[in-house]
Amino acid sequence: MNITFDALILAGGRGTRLGGANKPELLLHGQRLVDRVIDAARRAGAQRVVVIGDPPAGTKADALVREDPPFAGPLAGIAAGIAAVDHPWCLILACDLQHPDAVIGTLLNNLDRLATDGLVLRDAQGYLQWLAGLYRTTSVAEACTELGDRLVNAPVRAALGTLDLAELPVDDETTNDIDTPQALERARNNETRP
Repeated sequence: MNITFDALILAGGRGTRLGGANKPELLLHGQRLVDRVIDAARRAGAQRVVVIGDPPAGTKADALVREDPPFAGPLAGIAAGIAAVDHPWCLILACDLQHPDAVIGTLLNNLDRLATDGLVLRDAQGYLQWLAGLYRTTSVAEACTELGDRLVNAPVRAALGTLDLAELPVDDETTNDIDTPQALERARNNETRP
């Protein structure tokens, strides 16, 4: 199965659990976190990469958008960014994935599992990793539109959880993100996976 897809990368948070650090700009193995995800999406064949965040985060993206108001949460970011997506399918990814190549590769290698609206990774604890998924663009746009002004600071599942998605179980390592100083230190000490 072949699909045409873009990538939407969320990079607009406050980095609260990282002590207010500018998460997209943090370096891991000599590269900014956001650039690692952008590059992984391009290597996998993303036609267009859209970053949601401040201008510095989007220097390697095809488009940069910001949710209104800023810092209104990832769902508001998705709603703002989905309008800039041009293709039928869209990877929705966090900018702080420790292993973006593994996340994207797992999704794209399981296209036979796609449900009507997409495919999302489920970690070993049973949690859906909404920002590690492949989604039908129009379905995401419609789900966000239905929420209207209730998007601000709403959980991502308020929109994406209404979609017909297949869940793909993976190990915790695959979906590791870097949202605490301890996670950053562990990632910097781990060179084993891209």
